[in-house]
Amino acid sequence: MQVRRVPALTGWRWVTEGFTILAASPMPLVATGILMLFTLLVVSAVPVLGSILPLVLTPALSFGYLQAIRRAQDGKPPSPWILFLGLKPPGGPTARSLLMLGAINAFATALAVIITTAIDDGEWMRMLGPGTADLPPPSSPAPAVVPPTSAVYAAMVFLVLYLPLQVALWYAPLFAGLHRATALKALVFSAVAVWRNKAAFVTYLAGWFAVAVGTSVLMQVLLAVVPDGFGALVLTPALVLFLTAFYCSMWPTYRDAVDPIATDPAA
Repeated sequence: MQVRRVPALTGWRWVTEGFTILAASPMPLVATGILMLFTLLVVSAVPVLGSILPLVLTPALSFGYLQAIRRAQDGKPPSPWILFLGLKPPGGPTARSLLMLGAINAFATALAVIITTAIDDGEWMRMLGPGTADLPPPSSPAPAVVPPTSAVYAAMVFLVLYLPLQVALWYAPLFAGLHRATALKALVFSAVAVWRNKAAFVTYLAGWFAVAVGTSVLMQVLLAVVPDGFGALVLTPALVLFLTAFYCSMWPTYRDAVDPIATDPAA
């Protein structure tokens, strides 16, 4: 395994290649993406553990999804069930490493949430949406007036704590699944690989930000011309395609920055 350093403009090619891979095999890749979202939605409904299980399973499911994308790029029609490749066989070394990555992801995310909640009594988390509304309110009986700067500060702290985790997790499922690295080694290798190609990743993220802004503007135009009540028919497919294209662009980042494994684990 050897990490390459690619030019900064490669990041934009990764963005465009995501759409190219999606266009080559749209139905299987969209179906696999929907299956992944559905699986995470189902496990999130499990009592008590529902807020943790999606974080634990995400690395394993991401590995399976990336193998589906890999096969689609190679001209092999992927089956949606390849999504669960990282969990086979149950209890195997690859499954253990991927689930350990998920456990680290869940622990680090929970720690970041606890720290930011302590800063502003959970105000920022409650602002994120209904899913965080069950956070306990401030202990004082009277409604606490939290200055807006506290929520902004909490959000900044969360990002500072959370972004290094995501950098370490970017390639970690692939290192664990393809290179049989342990969870801790996979995290270290991933962080090093992303850091060596930080210029390309800055271009990559900037490119996706531009695509997201352009897509948002286009959606606003479409929503203005479609009849009332049909907005979901426009937004839902667009969101699914956008997320699928983003996932499709993740495999080229690995393929270009890390020597790929010749064997296909899905074979």
